[in-house]
Amino acid sequence: MNCHFALCILHFKFFMKLAIINGRVIDPSQNLDGNCTVFVENGVIHDVAKAKRPTNGYEIIDAKGAVVSPGFIDVHTHLREPGFEYREDIASGSKAAVAGGFTTIFCMANTNPVNDNASVTQMIVKKAEEVGLLNIFPVGAVSKELKGIELAEIGEMVKSGCVAISDDGKPVMSGHLMRHALEYAKTFKIPVVVHEEDLSLAEGGCMNEGRISTELGLKGSPAVAEETMIQRDILLSKLVGHHVHFQHVTTATGIDMIRQAKKQGIPVTCEVTPHHLVLTDEACRGYNTNAKVNPPLRTAKDCQALIRALNDG
Repeated sequence: MNCHFALCILHFKFFMKLAIINGRVIDPSQNLDGNCTVFVENGVIHDVAKAKRPTNGYEIIDAKGAVVSPGFIDVHTHLREPGFEYREDIASGSKAAVAGGFTTIFCMANTNPVNDNASVTQMIVKKAEEVGLLNIFPVGAVSKELKGIELAEIGEMVKSGCVAISDDGKPVMSGHLMRHALEYAKTFKIPVVVHEEDLSLAEGGCMNEGRISTELGLKGSPAVAEETMIQRDILLSKLVGHHVHFQHVTTATGIDMIRQAKKQGIPVTCEVTPHHLVLTDEACRGYNTNAKVNPPLRTAKDCQALIRALNDG
């Protein structure tokens, strides 16, 4: 259970005085971890105190047994609007995010039409403002229609509200296009967010290439399909001097490449998914299609490397 919902109430009761009591307040940026009272006035937290009790005039929210923390930020979500509202839309995605304690989310460009121009970006921003539950920042496409051939209208999208560019789950196979995307992104001071997969190496793969795929008689996608692309884009990041963010990294070698690049001062960052931290390709036994994901589940060695990387930053 969490108490993030308390801050979301402020959208509807902005001028109320609130006191969140009896919760475990966790905020690493303030070196806080303990039972505290959080005082909120006019939509702003103005005090966090261990011994202080609220006076008259405060609406009380009892957070006993809950954790109170700054709102979470999710930099990779799919709101599916426009075009795929039967899967999700901005309103339903916003409600789900707030229920989970998220106050800021970034939504990917794989909509229909693709968010590769100002008009789609503007529509997403307008709808997000109408729903009004949390901060929603659009991520525009790197390439038109996510086809990896021609750059999208990056400047227009940034002007309309995009905070990054990404072809989401499609790799930018052209090194030439990726270089120019980085150069344009540098001009507008936004990161390029990448899914790393050499399609020629991964073609036809439905799980990690290794002992388990051989035993099951299934074509695997090798770790090197991800790692070669990570290495290319580290070098391009170094060349251009601009930020590349690697999505859902899955391999020990890939994460080590990123670690070494960061030590050299190359502007790269990365993320990992929960399932790649706790599941391996062993989950594919029995032809379990629930374990079919992209990038695929890797080995126990890879999981361990990702956990170490998460711990050391």
